[in-house]
Amino acid sequence: MTQDPAASRLFSAPSRRDLMAGAAAVAGAMAAGQVLAQPAAPKKARWRRWNVASPQGQKALASYAKAVEIMLKLPPEHPNNWYNHALTHTVDCPHGNWWFVVWHRGYVGWFEQTVRQLSGDPDFAFPYWDWTASPKVPAAMFEGVLNPNNSAYIQSLDAFNKAFGPVLEKFWAGLSQAQNQQLLIRGLRFPADLLFDIGPKGGPMFFAPPNARGSTPQNPGFDTITNNAVSSWMLNDALSPRDFIGFASPKSNYHSSITGFGVMEGQPHNKVHNCVGGIWTDDQGNTTYGDGFMQSNLSPVDPLFFLHHANIDRIWDVWTRKQQGFGYPTLPADNPSYVDPKGDLVRWQSEPFLFFTDAGGAPLPPEKQKAKAYQTIGEFDYDYEPGSGENVVPKLGAPKLKAAAAPTRYAAKLKTPTGTSLGAGDVAVPAAVLAQAAKPEGTSLLATITVDLPPFEHGGDLAVVLNTPEGQPVTPASPGFVTTLSMFGRHLVTRPVTFTVPLSPPLAKLAKARGTLEAAAPSGLNIRLVRLSGKPLLTETPHAHHADAGATTATPQVLDIVINAN
Repeated sequence: MTQDPAASRLFSAPSRRDLMAGAAAVAGAMAAGQVLAQPAAPKKARWRRWNVASPQGQKALASYAKAVEIMLKLPPEHPNNWYNHALTHTVDCPHGNWWFVVWHRGYVGWFEQTVRQLSGDPDFAFPYWDWTASPKVPAAMFEGVLNPNNSAYIQSLDAFNKAFGPVLEKFWAGLSQAQNQQLLIRGLRFPADLLFDIGPKGGPMFFAPPNARGSTPQNPGFDTITNNAVSSWMLNDALSPRDFIGFASPKSNYHSSITGFGVMEGQPHNKVHNCVGGIWTDDQGNTTYGDGFMQSNLSPVDPLFFLHHANIDRIWDVWTRKQQGFGYPTLPADNPSYVDPKGDLVRWQSEPFLFFTDAGGAPLPPEKQKAKAYQTIGEFDYDYEPGSGENVVPKLGAPKLKAAAAPTRYAAKLKTPTGTSLGAGDVAVPAAVLAQAAKPEGTSLLATITVDLPPFEHGGDLAVVLNTPEGQPVTPASPGFVTTLSMFGRHLVTRPVTFTVPLSPPLAKLAKARGTLEAAAPSGLNIRLVRLSGKPLLTETPHAHHADAGATTATPQVLDIVINAN
């Protein structure tokens, strides 16, 4: 965390990557007004982020562990104390909106420089955990300080509050007006609000050893729902959108609000966090809620966080190179209008990120406090060892497409909720489209479901089921089961939220189970939202600076279902 957003230090000239992007030729006809970065001849970056399973990735883990051990020993008031870096995420991280990928690129990128400096390893870059190829926690992450259950970590919430209560008081006293406004958006008026949120009644966000991580050496893998979320078919669907908002998550007015979740954020990102954090759904649909930092906004206390988010950033890089290869947009549209003179691109680039620090814990200059600074890898100057998802990137020299064709949209006719459904809708999708969607490498069907959620709907995942009769029991093994809609963290929900989920693989599964002609009703698709078993995460009454009258008794309502066919 840092208080003062002003800083006088100078930064280096643009990297080779920036210069290449700026000089790249524009190829093909672009979507109207969109400025695109085009691919240039590949050059080696200064640093490489390796797969954690590789020898180079294991070597990076040793340097990482060395730095973590140093940071855990630093006094609480030191800016590079391990928990201070995690608290930056707690007070400022965006989830459920179009700043999710860009904020986390900046957060991980600056912290990578801190680890590089403290470890004494000039070649350090975060290894990434390719959970599609290896859907279990890497064995080395259970060793030493890479395991948050290690004795070097704070052993109780009381000890955490005692150590960081004075630190937060000093932090709040040094806030700039702009920083204070950012915290007020989250309902954080003073340190007591944050400590309440972290504690058991507001969160919990803090998990003491031996319960600091849900995954164990004896059970390092995922439940069925999370295995589906990290599968190659889910990853391919996450990479399929041809526009930035479709890939990154929906637009929002500011980065501390939740608007919705694209496939990539809502499925592999959220579900890996929650499963490793102790939230487990068995094959009968019963959910148990264990402990673990990864399920909360204090998730960076678990060193696994940075391997997880290195992979999320890698997937963004894969998607960007796919877009460049086909001549598609890589950023939000440059579309100023009389309604919004800035347009999507400038509004997205201008969003303030005011709490990042450099490798020494010092505040950043103004130009590094906006989203635009992290729209490319830029001065971080790393690249990735190839991993899952590279199959979507066209080969060099592949022909450019003239424009990103807009998907065909099919709107649902909503139905009255029943005793077994929170909401349902019939979607008239042509039989030919459904037949193509049920084939491998066929049409990609993505359903965007808009749900009005209670403010504290963070547990009891809602399940999406396809062409399944009312009253029929639903489990993750059911032929019509699609996935669940998972939240992450303790963000307050104050407006309807959209979730985008892939329908093509579940449709193919249904077709295999029933026969192709029986996979869909003559009218098209029926999509329902139902509850799986389990208890909600939040059982205490929320604190007054967040709660509205009746907020804790509201029932989720389905407001809209739209299917996009690519």
